[in-house]
Amino acid sequence: MVEGANINRSLLALGNCINALFEANEKNSKIHIPYRDSKLTRLLKDSLGGNCRTVMIACVSPYIANYEDTQNTLKYANRAKNIKTRVKKNVTNAQFYISEYNSIINKLKQEITNLRGRLKANVNPEDPNSLPSMENIEKFTIDIHDHFKAEAEKRKEIQEIELGIQQKSFILNGKLREKNAATKS
Repeated sequence: MVEGANINRSLLALGNCINALFEANEKNSKIHIPYRDSKLTRLLKDSLGGNCRTVMIACVSPYIANYEDTQNTLKYANRAKNIKTRVKKNVTNAQFYISEYNSIINKLKQEITNLRGRLKANVNPEDPNSLPSMENIEKFTIDIHDHFKAEAEKRKEIQEIELGIQQKSFILNGKLREKNAATKS
């Protein structure tokens, strides 16, 4: 039931878009087209009023019990048939994009060679832009690892000391409560 209601809401929004497009074609004016009313109309925006050709297939039945549905479908299709789109070729200048991409590629190649040259050089303390050698990087990594290991051990010792303090504080508070209870009685 909920799904059917959502489908009907989307079809109503599609019908509103088709009506607005039909009115815009008749009056040759710009009218607000409510494409944002449903997900269906947002998806079909380019097909309905955009730069493309659209085909609509209407399913009708000659059976008398389906007369009203068939009549509504034919009205709907007739309105859709009267929508006129102005199809234009999408023309792009491929040569412009190719030359732009070539210049970007050349700049990136130059940057790569520059960075490779800087990697091969050793650290120059006077030049903040120079990069360390691989040997220096490995030494620095080992130093950092040792430093973090020592730092972790210190933190572990501090946690053990804090835990001991908490335990002693808990025991002391318990003894104080016992003493206060004994003095009250």
